[in-house]
Amino acid sequence: MFAWFGVGKKIKIDRNALLGEGGFGTVFKGEFGGRKVAVKRVELHLVDKREEDAMLKLEHPNIVKLLHCEKDEDFMYDTFFWFINCFLESYNSKNYKGPMLQNIKICRQLAVGLEYIHSKKLIHRDIKPENVLICVSSTGQGDNITIKWSDFGLAKSVNEKGLHTWTGARGTRTWFAPEVLEKLINGERAEQEIFWGTVQSDVFVLGLVFGYLFLKGEHLYGSGETEIHKNIRERNPVNMQKINGELRKYYEDDLLRKMLEDDPKKE
Repeated sequence: MFAWFGVGKKIKIDRNALLGEGGFGTVFKGEFGGRKVAVKRVELHLVDKREEDAMLKLEHPNIVKLLHCEKDEDFMYDTFFWFINCFLESYNSKNYKGPMLQNIKICRQLAVGLEYIHSKKLIHRDIKPENVLICVSSTGQGDNITIKWSDFGLAKSVNEKGLHTWTGARGTRTWFAPEVLEKLINGERAEQEIFWGTVQSDVFVLGLVFGYLFLKGEHLYGSGETEIHKNIRERNPVNMQKINGELRKYYEDDLLRKMLEDDPKKE
């Protein structure tokens, strides 16, 4: 039974159809302009205009497309194209039972999408499996599977050299590049300092996501925040040897090791 309610003039939400939720909002199934959409509802005091501005700039098959924004007295509502979808973390936890691409094809789509984001002078800053959507659309010839980046709440513009100012550590604590992790470990002192971040921070964490795929849901640098942080700082991807032999043969040195370079100037 549907429980529709209107948002402004154009958006309707089914409050019984929850698609996902996290620290920055709740996503429902809805309608916009007579078509099915996903509607992200965010409390107004949590809204960061950067996400809206960033999303409106992006038009790419591997990026979740923002269609429309409205707000009321309490919430901002962002509408996106809706597909049968789940988060990449659900795929690896076996909650997803639908069709799937080969891992290397997933990696390629993620890399192409991130390259596009960087080409628009943006850095994502919150790369992690929870921000990757598996989108399935039905066609006359079967299901079409596309991998899409989502959640641009921490996105930031970079200058012509690919640099941006960064105060403190932002993102999810087990999905940090080494240079960002150092800011986290430095604690309060880091919050008072501004340093130049680069798009290479996204590239390092993309390597972690690739490893997560190859390891079927495990982190390349261990389990638990303390172990992961210790091993990242010591350049020790302890779970690398668990990757299937053929995959590791082809991608450990030529791809993963290069992406996981500790010095962002070398990536």
